[in-house]
Amino acid sequence: MSTRQESQGTTEREFKIRGTGRLLEFAFYLPTKVYFGEGIREKLGEEAGNLGQSALIVSDENIIRKIINRKKIEDSLNKAGVKTSLWDGVVANPPLSIAEKGARFARREKCDLIIGLGGGSVIDAAKGIAVMCTNPPPLSLYLGRDRIRKPPLPLIAIPTTAGTGSEVNPYAVFTNTQKTPPQKEIMADPLLFPRIALVDPQLTLSLPPSVTADAGIDALCHAIESYTSKKSRPFSEMLALETIHILAHYLAKAVKDPGNIKIRSYCSYASLLAGMAIAQTGTTLVHGMGYKLSAHLGITHGRANGILLPWVSEFNLQADPPRYTHLAKTLGEKVAGLGYEERAMRAVNGIRRILGEVGQPDRLKGKSIKSDTIEEFAREIMQDKRRLSNNPRLVTFKDVVGIYQKALGNANETQGGSRCVAS
Repeated sequence: MSTRQESQGTTEREFKIRGTGRLLEFAFYLPTKVYFGEGIREKLGEEAGNLGQSALIVSDENIIRKIINRKKIEDSLNKAGVKTSLWDGVVANPPLSIAEKGARFARREKCDLIIGLGGGSVIDAAKGIAVMCTNPPPLSLYLGRDRIRKPPLPLIAIPTTAGTGSEVNPYAVFTNTQKTPPQKEIMADPLLFPRIALVDPQLTLSLPPSVTADAGIDALCHAIESYTSKKSRPFSEMLALETIHILAHYLAKAVKDPGNIKIRSYCSYASLLAGMAIAQTGTTLVHGMGYKLSAHLGITHGRANGILLPWVSEFNLQADPPRYTHLAKTLGEKVAGLGYEERAMRAVNGIRRILGEVGQPDRLKGKSIKSDTIEEFAREIMQDKRRLSNNPRLVTFKDVVGIYQKALGNANETQGGSRCVAS
């Protein structure tokens, strides 16, 4: 295919719904009011005063002790006439019980406003608490899509990492410990959009390199999954491609120079844009497979997704080589003079390059999973029809098993009780 033909094809795709002959149509919904900038957290009192009179600050012990000046936060709220209570019991990959416990505390304190101050786990927990303050228990009733009965308490989200985008999306992820083994499950509902997002890059300055890398790779996954999804539209593509371009240039610099506020600002901005993108398109196979790895092995969400991203991308690129060629260029890869398929494959090279630059593996080194467990993962993933239908390429049970095995570094071991072990 000539460059001219590729250009015409891309233009045509941009004005038609992918895979159809119909002209483009889309809906865009983002009810969150966003403030971005250094020190923007100081607007908390002003905004909180418009939403409630008694706020529950949801966080974790580490953030309150090391990142945030609690007194300044409380003084800002008190000056606006907002009473404060603190609940810092959130843990990583929060179980449903965490949100239920937090909601009991919020009701006891008669809170009418929730403030999520932390990373993705904290903001997701805050969403769950807001839901449980107005809806009957248990929280598991609302797992899935569009199951929340009554509007949650208003939520202000203040992220302290640059990765999840939870401050501008309608999702919350919880670990369902009622299942054996425990599973990560999603709650998705437009009612979960925070009312206000205060994105202050200064709050990310103290993040260690590993957390910076994990969070940034999660944002990169959001952007790439959004851009390549079947629900991708020109508006979401603008957000996703800008995210990819920024992270390709600045994520590794943030890991190496964590005190640079300019670099941190770019990464916070990219995370925000990626959150907006997946709010419109959802995610694809990477996230569906990643939830299983992080829940089973206890590794971080971003690390699990990053391991899978190159392998899922390699599988998916056959569905739309021109799109992956453009992705490669956005990642900073040189494609001039290469063949049609090789240009698309450069997107995978770019992903692996970024993973290497931030010290992330593309295989699950030092871990092992039984083959029958992988097959159980695959069976469960095949039940997620909505996510599979959003993936750019048709996925089979065998495909999912094969991708897991590649990510484990062993594509040949398939016997029922044996283990797939990364070298």
